[in-house]
Amino acid sequence: MAPPAPRDAHLHKVLASWGKGMQEKVAASRVLVVGAGGIGCELLKVLVLSGFTNLDIVDLDTIDVSNLNRQFLFRMHHVSESKANIAAQAAKGFNPNINITPHHGNIKDKKFGVQYMSQFSVVFNALDNIEARRHVNRVCIAAGRPLVDGGTSGYDGQVTTIIKGETGCYDCEPKPAPKGFPVCTIRSTPDKPIHCIVWGKHLFALLFGTKDDANAVAEVERTWSGKQVLDKLFVGEIEKLIGMEDLWKERRPPTVLAVDTLVAQAATSAQATREALVDDAVWTVADNVKVFLDSLEVLQAREKAAGAIEWDKDDDEAMDFVVSAANLRASVFAIELTSRFRCKSIAGNIIPAIATTNAIIAGAMVMEAFKVMHSKRDKDGQLQDCRTVWKGREPTGRSNLVLIASKMDPPRPDCPVCGKHGATQYLKVNTKTMKVAVFLAKILKSELGFNEPIIDTGENTIEFLSHFEDEHEAKMTDSKMQLELSHAAVGIADQTSVEISDESQDCNITLIVVHSDEMGEDADKLYQLQSKPFLDGDETATKDGDGGGAQEEDDIEVVVGDPAAAAGSKKRAREEGDEGEGPAVSKAKGTA
Repeated sequence: MAPPAPRDAHLHKVLASWGKGMQEKVAASRVLVVGAGGIGCELLKVLVLSGFTNLDIVDLDTIDVSNLNRQFLFRMHHVSESKANIAAQAAKGFNPNINITPHHGNIKDKKFGVQYMSQFSVVFNALDNIEARRHVNRVCIAAGRPLVDGGTSGYDGQVTTIIKGETGCYDCEPKPAPKGFPVCTIRSTPDKPIHCIVWGKHLFALLFGTKDDANAVAEVERTWSGKQVLDKLFVGEIEKLIGMEDLWKERRPPTVLAVDTLVAQAATSAQATREALVDDAVWTVADNVKVFLDSLEVLQAREKAAGAIEWDKDDDEAMDFVVSAANLRASVFAIELTSRFRCKSIAGNIIPAIATTNAIIAGAMVMEAFKVMHSKRDKDGQLQDCRTVWKGREPTGRSNLVLIASKMDPPRPDCPVCGKHGATQYLKVNTKTMKVAVFLAKILKSELGFNEPIIDTGENTIEFLSHFEDEHEAKMTDSKMQLELSHAAVGIADQTSVEISDESQDCNITLIVVHSDEMGEDADKLYQLQSKPFLDGDETATKDGDGGGAQEEDDIEVVVGDPAAAAGSKKRAREEGDEGEGPAVSKAKGTA
């Protein structure tokens, strides 16, 4: 037998330190990587070079020029191709003998459910948004498969391992709404106002900022007239997207803007001037066209006279441009339009990803996977070696460490996903005023983390599916979205017990609803959600709805989380001294 190559010899030595048979166990295992972005690219490389030979990779996105500064498996000629497919090809460059299966799709699709997840020894999360991370967490819990989750935010990072019945899961620790913007899907499949706002900011930078070849948000020229820009962005580009039929199998396709008609309406609009428009009102599409054309003309003149313009929320023309661009984008994708006031209030900073942080976190994720596969347990049957690993910007603690490891928390008893007593949750809400659409978005999806929930009140059943086989059922659900919860066709009133299930996550809970006139959009709280019954005068709750809604991180740039939210956990880890790209807070969030 020929002596092993130097790289293989080193790998053999490293794996041998884990005990007899570890190298064979690693080679025989099958692992899943969810996300092929910043962390995902580094993770694939480390996994292949660490002896893993059977891998699946899932990613919905395509490669963009702006990815190339940190997603090193991709090159310029790969732009617009599937991340999963190209990452799989690149991984074979490290070891041509591996078996790797790429999937260009959404991890929340039904085909990636419990049965699919059950095939893997370990699942790795290298995702870019909270909703998807919560979904993978639920499916792994249901399938009984270990999940290694990693996230970064600038120089900070975190890795945690989630094992059913032994550790806390991703939902055990509430996540604060990130103070930033998602950017991963802004180019092709936006589904939230915030996606459109960030798209508007990138468009501003493209047209008026410092020239940057990495900004590929659209193919427009700075010298074009307003009409040309509108035609390109909201007709030509949208027609291209509509032609990508695979994108719209599970979601509603966009529609082109009637530019000629709207430009004519804007020219004769009663709201003849920008000053006549109210900041806290939602402008009509025609008014947004008028503001877009006016602000574009002013900003083009400014850029020509004084050079590149830096976007500033306090620059009226710059703000008007982003608001109108975001709203026109939203109208194309059937997303709710936002007021100028709201748009300005949610505009914030975006922290760029650090490639070296991604690499360190990817390495730490593989080390945690080794610990899971090593299966060394203590006297209580718990995995001994697994830790939550923090990476800070600077060395810290008594030992002056950059990587700090802390013991993992046990499952939270009242967690709705993994807790022994979490199968029943209690909701206080104004059932007479809350709409079904708000109940779905803010409570079922944002708070409780469901993907495709089905609610059953005993008298009525409503299915909130991304794709209906029966068009009649789809219309029935749509017709109920603007009804109040207490409407007879919905049937959620005081003391209603609502059974909520989600086949895509194999998850079920009971929601006990308590009506309160003190809740609502005009009150201090939109709702209260907790894991114990409400008592008279009880104002405590695990989660208080403020009507704001959670936001996502993204892939093009990393979004800032709430630093205060991570302070407690980090402080504890430092004191103990034991210790998808996205905010590295608590149970890691990150970008791909």
